[in-house]
Amino acid sequence: MSHDPLGTAALRRAVLEAWRSSPTRLREDANTEEDHAHGSYRDRVVVELAQNAADAAARAGVPGRLVLSLRPSGHRGTGDTADESWVLRAANTGAPLDAAGVASLAAMRASATGERGAGTTVGRFGVGFAALRSVSDEIRIGAGERAVGFALDGTRVALEDVVRDDVALAADVARRGDRLPVLRLPFPAVVEVPDGHDTVVEVVLRDAAALAAVRAELADVGDPLLLALTALREITVDDGDGPPRRVADVEERWTTVRRGGLVDPELLAGRPVEERSRTSWAVTWALPRAADPPRGRDVLHVVHAPTPTDEPATFPALLLASFPLDPSRRHVSPGALTEHVARSAGEAYAELLGTEASARGVDVLSLVPTGLPAGAVDALVRDAATDALRATPLLPVAGSRRLVRPIDARVLSGDVGTDPAVLDVLGVPDLVAVPRHHLPVARSLGVGVLDLADVVDDLRTPVGPDGWRGLYDALAPHAADPSVREALGALPVPLADGRTARGARGLVLLDAPASRHDADELRPAGARSALTPHDAAALGLRVVDPDAAHPLLERLGARRTSVRDLVADDAVRARVLAVAAASDDEEDVTAAVESLLALVGAAVATGLDAAPFWWGELPLATADGETAAARSLVLPGSWASGVLDLDVVGRDVVEHWGEPVLRAVGVVVGPAVHRVRDVLTPSPGEDPVLAPHGAEGWLSDWSGYLEHLTTVLGAGVFLGDLAAVADLDAVADDAWPEVLAAIAADPAARAALLEPVRSPAGREAPSYTAWWLRGELGGPFARGDVPFLRPVPPELAGLDGPETDEAVLVALGGVRGLDLLVPDEWVGLLDALPDLGTRLDAADAVALWRALASLAARGEELDPAPDRLPALGPRGVEVADAAEVVVAADPMWSPLRPVVPAPAALVGAVADLLDVAAAPLAPPPDAAGTPRDLPEPVRRVLGDDAPGTWCEHPDLRVEGVRVPWWVVGSGAAAEVHVGAPRALAPALAASAGRFDRRHLVEEVLRDPESAERAVASSFWDHDA
Repeated sequence: MSHDPLGTAALRRAVLEAWRSSPTRLREDANTEEDHAHGSYRDRVVVELAQNAADAAARAGVPGRLVLSLRPSGHRGTGDTADESWVLRAANTGAPLDAAGVASLAAMRASATGERGAGTTVGRFGVGFAALRSVSDEIRIGAGERAVGFALDGTRVALEDVVRDDVALAADVARRGDRLPVLRLPFPAVVEVPDGHDTVVEVVLRDAAALAAVRAELADVGDPLLLALTALREITVDDGDGPPRRVADVEERWTTVRRGGLVDPELLAGRPVEERSRTSWAVTWALPRAADPPRGRDVLHVVHAPTPTDEPATFPALLLASFPLDPSRRHVSPGALTEHVARSAGEAYAELLGTEASARGVDVLSLVPTGLPAGAVDALVRDAATDALRATPLLPVAGSRRLVRPIDARVLSGDVGTDPAVLDVLGVPDLVAVPRHHLPVARSLGVGVLDLADVVDDLRTPVGPDGWRGLYDALAPHAADPSVREALGALPVPLADGRTARGARGLVLLDAPASRHDADELRPAGARSALTPHDAAALGLRVVDPDAAHPLLERLGARRTSVRDLVADDAVRARVLAVAAASDDEEDVTAAVESLLALVGAAVATGLDAAPFWWGELPLATADGETAAARSLVLPGSWASGVLDLDVVGRDVVEHWGEPVLRAVGVVVGPAVHRVRDVLTPSPGEDPVLAPHGAEGWLSDWSGYLEHLTTVLGAGVFLGDLAAVADLDAVADDAWPEVLAAIAADPAARAALLEPVRSPAGREAPSYTAWWLRGELGGPFARGDVPFLRPVPPELAGLDGPETDEAVLVALGGVRGLDLLVPDEWVGLLDALPDLGTRLDAADAVALWRALASLAARGEELDPAPDRLPALGPRGVEVADAAEVVVAADPMWSPLRPVVPAPAALVGAVADLLDVAAAPLAPPPDAAGTPRDLPEPVRRVLGDDAPGTWCEHPDLRVEGVRVPWWVVGSGAAAEVHVGAPRALAPALAASAGRFDRRHLVEEVLRDPESAERAVASSFWDHDA
């Protein structure tokens, strides 16, 4: 071709002459092109085409546009079955190819861009063009006739003349095959350029492998290529498989930070001479706006300088920087320049994250690379970025849009530190919320870590419009964590008295009344329905301010209680008793009493009827200006004030607090019932165990009652709680009828009177009230005709009328028979017998003896034993000295000494009961009598225990005393002595141990024929 506008012929001649004169130069050029095409620049066909297009646009100062198309060439390769060849075309805008450019392409070691476009272009010495040789043996570049071509076939033909005279060189060329230096020999060519473009590069693909490689590279064309080559505005890819794909407007999909400057010449001292002409540095960071960026994700993992290298990166953004590269353009060359660019890149990355911080919040930390660096360059950039990030406003302050530098920021440890609500109310300067997974990164950037306990210790007042409640609301969701509860141990809590407590443990949370209306309805005139801060302080209570009350405080140890529950609180109890025992300033005591009554008043306003018993010791002013315990006072005008000899509460106290409050603390209004807790009968000689400030201290002679219970029920018997009517010792002398009637009518007092005390063994004793009243009213009394007992006392006349209250009268000691008396009452009854020798009504005595027999049959005991007893003596029934009495089953001994009769089976038991002697063995009579045979009919009546004979005496005496009959021994061997005819029947009956059949024996003796009838009638004998 004669037309050669770009001077390719001269270039070919120069190269061929060099090869001819120096075969080594041929080998060097071949090796260099092979190294570039199949080594350093492999897989960079599209990148190098784009880079050349960008350089052309930069040189021309126009927006760069590149169209990459892949089409069949229109002809097949050699052979009938060869595959159709394909052509990659790259059409771009910008400066067209000129002679200097052709020389640069063919030089392989020098680039026109190094001289003409330093600082604005990215091409390096033109060697990148060698990448096309990895896929093609035929390349054309230019516009129209101003184009050149490179072809393997052309090189092979040109070499024929060079190797003709050099056998060794010819052999070397033959050995190389297709690996010849094609790009050193340009030829004139014609290239069609589409409208709107300035230059076209045509690459005829060598084979199917080359086609596949190019298709893969075209598929990867995306935003990163445009970000690297800023002179390019758009790239259109048309690979023939579908509609063309346009890549443009890259700034819409990426957030970029671009920085640059001049390079200190000292940093270029170690670089190649041509590279020193580049006196500027540039850094670009591109962060994808979407979570999944457009094509090119993998390129984020390598450093771009500015096109991809093999240097790994760990940043989640694309780094494009003017790092110096080694000849392969795949690795960054170490040195001062690299360190400078890396430091600048790190600072620019910190700036990028600073621009993202407002939108991303604390999640900006996810953009900070973690783990080990991926390489030397990555480590340099990361170190610089970390240093810069520490001083970059990056993290949002909790509750604010203000950003703070990591070195100034602080985080709260634990999950609570990620809760914005908590951080917002703590008021700690520069406190940020960092999720647990970001915490290591935050700490690496210098963020300080605070312990919640330390922050709580420094809290003084809450932050925010909601005050303390807002603080507790924020912390409450985290209280399930034990570590958080422990850290909140010193949490400030405002108290009702204006103080602030450290820690919730031991504080009191008061429940409000159910409704203010209800409280006002129940509140006495002048009294308050709620505690004031002054009241709480005076009570010694640490009550949480109602405005700060919160469930969180319960989780931290505060005790929620109502005012009613507070009335029974141990701390209040201690305060009441301390005031009761106080002897200090009267004004202080008065103030304390006021506060305590305010507490009770507030509780009464919520429905409280009675405060715990110990409130009765609260000192109140009396009507005469003194003070006395509330339980020892009566309310003026009440029932109690008319019947009890107790002091009256002062009128001013009543008017201020009202009856409900005073009654609740124990001021007596009506019959008062106390409950003694956990009663245990004492052992003999042991002092009773009395609870301090217990109800028993307010009961008259409680110790005496315990002794009584010990006697009746036994020692060491646990009886539980016992109810008792109080103030019985204060009843006015003339008020007993009214008091007893009131006790009978009041349900609680009535139960305290009527219900007996039962031991676990089933034994019973009278209630304290019954025991005390029986003693006060003089012991048992007769309900009807009961011997030896007084009639109904006049104090009980009101209970013994037309509507007799039988149960109450019985409880107070009314009995309808002596057998109903208990041992204590027997002792009193026997002690009340008239003087010795006083004659008694026989019927009354019989009733008493029978009742004593019943008492003995129950196994009861009398303590002390009586010293006088009704007995049958020589003069009849009279009061006898117990020391002379014997207990006998018959009256045989009565002529000799006083006898207390008892059934034969109970003689010993009655003797033990009364602590007297049983009838002794009978001595023989003073003289012998005349024996007589026992009539057979009598034996039929008495049975086999009847003796066979008896002795008749004209004057029967024993120990010199005349007796009507006498029996020595018993049963069939008994000696029966009779001194009078009428005495035979009782003597015989007594000898057989059947004194109860004496009347049947007498009937048979009078009429022996009546024996059969007498035997039949024995069924109705007393002992049948």
